Amino acid sequence: MFLNYRFLLFVFVIFVQCSFGSNIEYTTLKKSYPTTEWNKKKSEATKILSDLLKISTVRNNEINAVKYIQNILKNENIPYKLYFDPKHPNRPNLVAELQATVTNPEPGIILANHLDTVEFDAKEWDVPPLSGKISDGRIWGRGAIDMKGMAVMELMAFLEVKRSGIPRKRKLMFLALADEESGSKLGGIYMTKKHPEVFKGYEYALNEGGVATKDIVIKGSTIFNIQYAEKGNIWIRAKVTGTSGHGSTPPQTYPALTLIEFFKELRELDSNIQITDETKSFFYQLGTISDFPNSFFLKNANNPLIKPLLTPTIRSNRHLTAMTTNTKSITGLKTSEGENGENVIAGEALGRMDFRILPGVDIQAFCDKIRKIAEKHKVEIVFTDINPADESPIDTDFFRTLASVSVQKFPKSTVTPFLSPGKTDNSYLRRLGIKCYGLIPAVLESKDIDTMHGKNENISIENLELGMKIIFETLVEMNQS
Repeated sequence: MFLNYRFLLFVFVIFVQCSFGSNIEYTTLKKSYPTTEWNKKKSEATKILSDLLKISTVRNNEINAVKYIQNILKNENIPYKLYFDPKHPNRPNLVAELQATVTNPEPGIILANHLDTVEFDAKEWDVPPLSGKISDGRIWGRGAIDMKGMAVMELMAFLEVKRSGIPRKRKLMFLALADEESGSKLGGIYMTKKHPEVFKGYEYALNEGGVATKDIVIKGSTIFNIQYAEKGNIWIRAKVTGTSGHGSTPPQTYPALTLIEFFKELRELDSNIQITDETKSFFYQLGTISDFPNSFFLKNANNPLIKPLLTPTIRSNRHLTAMTTNTKSITGLKTSEGENGENVIAGEALGRMDFRILPGVDIQAFCDKIRKIAEKHKVEIVFTDINPADESPIDTDFFRTLASVSVQKFPKSTVTPFLSPGKTDNSYLRRLGIKCYGLIPAVLESKDIDTMHGKNENISIENLELGMKIIFETLVEMNQS
């Protein structure tokens, strides 16, 4: 069982007035899809992804992957354009568009992705990380899931819309961004600040931010976690200065100790579990596929009498904890002495911290609390990044359609509206008024998710095909009258 409660407690709570979350509304699918030879498309997609995984784009050189995609677009006679910071011509953003074919079009849809990847330690891998190896029904390499795999799913769906000749009442954009893994300054931020005109006439965007999972939260169930909201973030750098000394005769306070105490107090700041409106629906949807009595508890997660019962389960799972608390991660610690002198008390200590803030929290007020604690400990701080939480509505045609197309692929599956603890390029597109949703439409098990940013990253060919179909069918549904 997901939860374990005493029966008498359940009998007591069931009589308490409950605050139910909202059930997801699904749309009736038209299912009038063009005939597509998916076996051929699967082979084509497999080759494209394998080729892209052979191209190193580790926090740089997206240009080489872009050139590969350019050739595909040229062969399909699809217009495209590159946008980039003139100081970084090797880090372009690619925009390809298919215009609407009707007289009075509706606002368009963006298929967004990023082509940069994170680094790897080849010694940890069973296959070379840049091999694009195809074996055991899988495609191996850095970026297979995050997120060249989804880029290929989107590209194939984008191409198939053109090839099939379906009428388009919405224009479509294939958007391959740079620099997402390092903060998006040359990608999502650059495009939305320097070239907002590119996105004029677009209403929706599909990007990363959520994944479909199998047997992870509830055994035997497939859950499509569609990101519609993201936590805010605060990044700080801290410095404490003092006088160096001998380790054998420590003073009552010194820079390293002060910094540790400062970080310890920050970790306790506003750390209670909060079932916000954004996560209430998430737990409710889990309840729709759970057995009784778990279904009751999950559907009423924000009830003040039930929430304490969920707390141990939430605290034991780092992903659920991240969705329901303001998290604080110490991401750097060092002293002026570096690696030298275990018997030397350093005269300077430096540190970094990453805060992820729930929706509904006043982020400037949270920053003020950090400042007051810093003043108390006499710590110098610099805020290097502050972004509030953001979200898109879930009562939209696109969300309902994506949800409906996804769940009809699997029995006993559901969609949860997902609050993402981390930042994606959706947060920048939302600032332009675009309704953004995040879903890598591949059904992943725990072992698959662990490979993202880890060793042996890979995606099954079956999942690659599934993702193409879900995206393509969503686009067809959104373009039918």
